[in-house]
Amino acid sequence: MKIKSMTRQYFCLQLKPGRNILDLSQKKASILIICLWAIMILSLLGMGLAGLAFQEIKFTKAYQRLRLSLPVARAALKTVFYLEEGDATPAFDTFDELARENQQILCENIYYKYCFADKKYSADSFELVDESALINLNTASRDVLKRLPGLNEELADKIINSGMRPFASVNEVLLVEDMTKEKFVSFKDLVTVYGQGKININTASKPVFLALGLDEEVVDAILRFRRVHKIENPDPRYSDVDLGYGFSSTALILEDLRNFTFLGLRQEQDILSLLAILDVKSEYLRFNVKPVFGNKEEGLRYSIIIHPATKKVFSWKEY
Repeated sequence: MKIKSMTRQYFCLQLKPGRNILDLSQKKASILIICLWAIMILSLLGMGLAGLAFQEIKFTKAYQRLRLSLPVARAALKTVFYLEEGDATPAFDTFDELARENQQILCENIYYKYCFADKKYSADSFELVDESALINLNTASRDVLKRLPGLNEELADKIINSGMRPFASVNEVLLVEDMTKEKFVSFKDLVTVYGQGKININTASKPVFLALGLDEEVVDAILRFRRVHKIENPDPRYSDVDLGYGFSSTALILEDLRNFTFLGLRQEQDILSLLAILDVKSEYLRFNVKPVFGNKEEGLRYSIIIHPATKKVFSWKEY
């Protein structure tokens, strides 16, 4: 019995150190796991803080550019009014002249690009939207309005007799009785509320000419003439100066077209009846300016309706 008791004690002594080693290993493994979790959490936290810092830096730079955009646009507007006083072709505005993108440097790494019309591109064409090449909702006749896409004689009557006329904004037409969004979208890019109703023959689009009552054959002739007829400088000293293509005088519109293509009697009468509202110059301009900082066209862009003759601003949009 004594021998068995001693043997049991011996084995207990042998097992006790083993249990201590196992417990220590478990503790070390637990500490290692905790450390790994801590490292992973700290890494994720660090990545999150780094991302926030990066976003903060990016936001700060963007905010600074946005703050600079408005002063740049204002500077551009003042400069453009000054430049318009020295217009090389004050008697007329052509398609290419208004579509041409110009730029002015303000200081190192800051400049702006601008043109005097909206540009719309499609797969096979390029369209210019000049504010003075649009039909004025406040002055157009019933016959002209009813020929616009999406409109008819009944809706044209409701526009003319609307209590909101004269409209302060094109979007106000949506409030006219029976006007739907689908109909409005069909003609909204062809109309304006600015000006006295004069339409620049050098920049008007085909749908505008058709709405005015010209037949398609005459409209196509006008569009061809604008592309191929180079305007000659009346001053022989500057005969080498490029004045662009199109019509240079309202008084010569019918004569120029007669020399360019055959016109029937009815077609000539249609043109004569429109001479009172046709012009070769854009009275109101859609001034579009893009601030550029460094090599990036960032910050806000502006579309501003201006009247250069009086240096007045009629609409200011930013996007």
